[in-house]
Amino acid sequence: MVNLIYIFLLAIWFCIMYYGTKLGLSVILFNIPLVWIIYKILKKNNKINNKKGLILLIPIFLLSLTYFIFDSLFFKILNFIVITILTILLFIMTIRPTFKVIDLIGDGFCIILNPLEYIGEVFRKVKEGINKKIHLKKELKKKLKSILIILPIIIVVLILLSSADMIFNDLISNILNIPAKAINHIKFGNIIARVLIIIAFFIYFSALLLYLLSNYQEEDRDGEGIIKEKKKETDTIKLLLIVLNIIYIIFDIIQIKSLLLHSVGSTITYAEYARQGFFQLMVVSLINLCVILYTKKYDNKNDNKKIKALSILLVFLTFIIIISSFIRMYLYEQEFGYTLLRLLVYISLFTETICLIPTIIYIIKDKFNIVKSYMIIIITVYVIINYINIDKVIAIRNIDRYQKKNDIDIYYLMNNHADNIPELVDFLEEVKDKDAKKLLKKYLQKRDFETKDFREWNLAKYQARESIKKLK
Repeated sequence: MVNLIYIFLLAIWFCIMYYGTKLGLSVILFNIPLVWIIYKILKKNNKINNKKGLILLIPIFLLSLTYFIFDSLFFKILNFIVITILTILLFIMTIRPTFKVIDLIGDGFCIILNPLEYIGEVFRKVKEGINKKIHLKKELKKKLKSILIILPIIIVVLILLSSADMIFNDLISNILNIPAKAINHIKFGNIIARVLIIIAFFIYFSALLLYLLSNYQEEDRDGEGIIKEKKKETDTIKLLLIVLNIIYIIFDIIQIKSLLLHSVGSTITYAEYARQGFFQLMVVSLINLCVILYTKKYDNKNDNKKIKALSILLVFLTFIIIISSFIRMYLYEQEFGYTLLRLLVYISLFTETICLIPTIIYIIKDKFNIVKSYMIIIITVYVIINYINIDKVIAIRNIDRYQKKNDIDIYYLMNNHADNIPELVDFLEEVKDKDAKKLLKKYLQKRDFETKDFREWNLAKYQARESIKKLK
């Protein structure tokens, strides 16, 4: 069994050795206890089946020592990769009694990726260890579990909303500054970063060793390994929905007041306020959809109506956020022009809006195939995107914008594609700026869309080729 205390101490040592420092003596000082702990745990669990594999400890040690002796940036980077590969090979060659060279690549990827499957097992073992030492009351345990589940989601949502809206950011900043002023001498950033590094290292390394200890054994899931179905709890999901709805109500009130009523205060202009945050708001709306879909798993009859009501409210608030994002994107492109990414934002927001309809049906109706509905919507939109000729749309809309404002970024139009060439050829005569006209003409004259093989023939290329002939 993995010794969690050793691994936790190793995680702390990792943070001490590497956080905020340049690579040097720290590499060898960390790698020695790292390899020693791995060896002890594997030996304790009778997993050392080929001692010849331990010979790789020699190059690992010598390469680690180079960070202390030499100062070549090239070899520092290269040795990091090599040491990682050698450590993976050490695991494989030591645990496997026999192996084929061709299997090493596959096993190497497995050692890197498969530990992720054991993260849940790590939490289970940590929970078991804590339960043996600390006996918490049942209700307190449920509340702590709920808080631990929803806290990361709330933090991500607050960060996205804060970066998307200056007024909301000021509100959150003022709230957070209350305790910060009292203990402003503490560098919370460093503390949080160190804690996150320690936790991440502990979880992944524990999962890695669990994978190594369970690897190459016959699958036996009949006993302890059977995952028992747990009783569905609704407390966590209700708390999450309530907190999210409260946050979004405050945020949406700000959006309605600011974007629709044009009231943003005296510190910033309406244009500055509006042209920000659309990407963050789009991500927030996607998070909300995922939360709503997850709530459907909790169909406890006593709480079903409450959860449905909270979920429908969340859909409505999400719709307002999508509208806010749409308005921001519109104002942004009106100022800076049209690009592929900006049009894709529109399409994504449009798709999300349509997806809200089956989402509401899914919430209300007990048996509704939401996956099928989403697939139909997304595939349909994607097919339409392929046929609307986005590059041509971008060119036309930027040209229209130029005719109205006499302002255009030529580089937005020069993407080496054939779809917008006819529009650019026609637009060339309208360009008044000599430098921009010269740049565009040079770009067009260099385009070669000739197809020598009939299998490569393309209508857009043919049309582009015919349009370019007009310039000669």
